[in-house]
Parts: sequence; structure tokens; C-alpha cells
Amino acid sequence: MRQYLKNEVFKISKWIEFYLSALITIAVIGGGVWMIKDLIAILSGSPESDAIYQFVLNVFNLVICVEFIKMLCKHTASTLVEVLMFAIARQMIAQHTSPVENLLCIFSIAVLFIIRKYFLDRFEDIDKTVFLPNQKIAKVNQLVHVNIPEDYKGESIGEAVLKGIDLENEEVKCGHCYYFPGGALRVSKVAAGQVKEVEVIRSRNVNIMPNL
Repeated sequence: MRQYLKNEVFKISKWIEFYLSALITIAVIGGGVWMIKDLIAILSGSPESDAIYQFVLNVFNLVICVEFIKMLCKHTASTLVEVLMFAIARQMIAQHTSPVENLLCIFSIAVLFIIRKYFLDRFEDIDKTVFLPNQKIAKVNQLVHVNIPEDYKGESIGEAVLKGIDLENEEVKCGHCYYFPGGALRVSKVAAGQVKEVEVIRSRNVNIMPNL
């Protein structure tokens, strides 16, 4: 009973995080639209240094909010490091800090870059997304930016993972994986011998943008 309550509270907390992320996203979009007005005012007149300075600070605030949204959605150390880097950079610009304080800020950002480069990327090189097994491969490839092979038109990821792991009369279990270039399909939930959820794993080293 206690474990059930813990799981339910955890689910509620995830939905609260999603709700807060949506609110912040709306606020960022609204702030970005409002900043167009400030930009027009700067370009149409004779801009003063204070106005430009304030505009840059507002941009930094929006960028930090965007990184914070990513942190709420992904829960990875890399996103936390990115938030800290932007926050330190904004602090250095917003405050009239001394040369020593500026040097400390630069050193802090350099340390965060080193941590991200050499201590985090090797452990956080993948993105994971859970789908129902009846989701079509073509749709998953489009949503998650992977390249799951389609042996025949209209195949689902549930069919693909069962075909790929080649059970040979063995019962399907959580953790069974089918690997393809740049990622994998992992069985994440099984009930009554049937696959209920499939986790699509994508390497972050795979370019999600089309090659031009």
C-alpha cells in the first residue's frame, strides 16, 4: 500500500512539473512577443545604452527560462549545468561586478563546461521516450528523430521489437532490446506475456536535423 501511494504521488508530481513547464513556456512565448515591441522602440528611436542593456538582460531571462523548462522535462545533470551557466553569465552582465568577481564567474563557467564535457556526456548520451506498442514506426521516426528500419509498410514498434529480439520460444520480458543504428527499442512494460510499453532510445550523437 505504501509503495502504491509513493507511485501515485510520484505520478502527480510529474504532472505538476508538466503543468508548471507549460505555464513557463506560455510566459516565455508571451515575453518573446512583448520583446518585439521593445526592439521596435529601440530601432525606431535613438537608443540609449540603458535601454539596450535592459533588452539584453531580458533576453538572458528568457534563455534561462527556456533552459529551466528543459531541466523540468528531462531531469538530467546536463540541463542543470546549462541553467547554471546561463545564470552565472547573466549575473556577471546584470551586476556591476569587480574584475575579481568577473574572473570568478568566468572560472565557474569554465569548470561547468569541463564537467559537462568530460564527466556528464558519457553518461547522458541518450534520450528516452516511451510509446505504446501499436505506434507506427514511421510516426516514431518523425517524432523522436530516429531511423528505425521498416521491413514492411505500416509496421508498429511493438512488432519491430518482437521481431528484432528473436525470442525463440522464450517469453518476452522487460529489458529485452532491439538495436538499430543510432538507437534501440527496449521493452519497458509487459503484462500477461504481452508488450504494453516500448521505450525508444536515441543517441544524442545522432543529428536530428536533416543533412543539407
